[in-house]
Amino acid sequence: MHFFVRSGLYATYLHPVKRKSVIGHACWAAVTAGAFASGLVLDRNGVDQPSAVKLPRAKSSRGAGGEISGNSASRSVGLSGSLQLSGGQSLGGVTGVEAGALSQPEIAALAKEAFRSGNPLVRRSAFDQLLGNLTAENAQDMLVHLKENRVGGEQWRDFHYLWGTLDGKAAVDHSLNSEERDLSHTMSGWASSYPDAAINYINNLSEEDRGSFRHLQEAMVSGMADNDTARATDYVLQLANQGDDRANHLFGVVTKEVVSNVGIDEAAQWSQSLPDGDLKGAALDTVAHRFTNSDPEAAAQWVEQFAGQAYADRAIEEVGDEWAERDPASAVNWLETIQEGRGQSMGLHSAFGEWAQRDPVAAGERITSMERSPQRDAAISGFARRISYDDPGAAIEWANSIADEGSRSRALTHAGQQLFRRDRAAAEAWVGSSGLSPEAQQAVRNPPNRRR
Repeated sequence: MHFFVRSGLYATYLHPVKRKSVIGHACWAAVTAGAFASGLVLDRNGVDQPSAVKLPRAKSSRGAGGEISGNSASRSVGLSGSLQLSGGQSLGGVTGVEAGALSQPEIAALAKEAFRSGNPLVRRSAFDQLLGNLTAENAQDMLVHLKENRVGGEQWRDFHYLWGTLDGKAAVDHSLNSEERDLSHTMSGWASSYPDAAINYINNLSEEDRGSFRHLQEAMVSGMADNDTARATDYVLQLANQGDDRANHLFGVVTKEVVSNVGIDEAAQWSQSLPDGDLKGAALDTVAHRFTNSDPEAAAQWVEQFAGQAYADRAIEEVGDEWAERDPASAVNWLETIQEGRGQSMGLHSAFGEWAQRDPVAAGERITSMERSPQRDAAISGFARRISYDDPGAAIEWANSIADEGSRSRALTHAGQQLFRRDRAAAEAWVGSSGLSPEAQQAVRNPPNRRR
């Protein structure tokens, strides 16, 4: 299935993106809870789970915002029986747990198995049963046991994410008043199932609260991207169209989810289908990083279609830089063939910096073989910058061979700063005859503080 995202002036064709893997931010339990229609058991651990997931016989209903109505407890997936190994050997576990709502004693028994059993497989199975039987009505009872046993990490996250998918507003309202780190998880879960309700909730916060809970918006976007990349993309593009200063950051959240959860081909198609501009450039850059780590030649072939586009400069550089970490000569050969422009120059600068770190002699020989050109200037600039940390004198010599005055001045200033850090007297003796402007000479004498 294909679809369009429309936002203001944008109309974007998006390639379908698969739902996130159950391992990671969208916990496996959320998928289990979504198995009502199929009646299937999802076993993440590869251990046979003999109990079938049954459709709940609940009389309660859910509104568009995820709120519960009706007087029956249970929109849940019931898992019953003890964990069994092949051959029928039992690892123990709570018995008599039927599909549907759990009583408080049953919750307590499962919690004891989940958090206090000495057998890790029993603990895992029991916790999975807790999540499988989570409902809007018993969430608070289960939460008591999580707190009593000081549950954290993935179990804490998965519980609150699933609670958010089942009863988002109640889960978020509770989290706003709690001292634990659970708010982002509940909001992500809510947004994954009911994005419109979550958006309305954020939009109706007071200005003061929106400033205090800006991380809610990030969690919401992350949750939306778990299930519906198109919806998350559309939401952030609308913010960008409205001039919201958070759009760039939030789009990075969407891109991270896409890159983490789908194949590289799908991620590449998604990023290139975005409207031209800074957000598309940021997405291309992130995808280029993963693509190059997987297959640098294929990544280069994909990204070169954007050569010459200002928004793609960083993506071109990313491919050149990452490829040069493995095979600098091949990366440089490719960069020299693509369309001239800032992206090519940035890529050569980064690639020769990587090459200088791996093999400065070979990198220097390659530069020597290049004709005088903007490409050669970019190569020398990256090469000189890297060797300046070990041999600022040699970096100064290389920098002086750069033809472009602006590039030469920047390279000399950086090399001079490294010399000043190592030998202030030598730097003072050199800088007066360096040909640098008074401003650049002052910069040499006042190098920036090193980053910790």
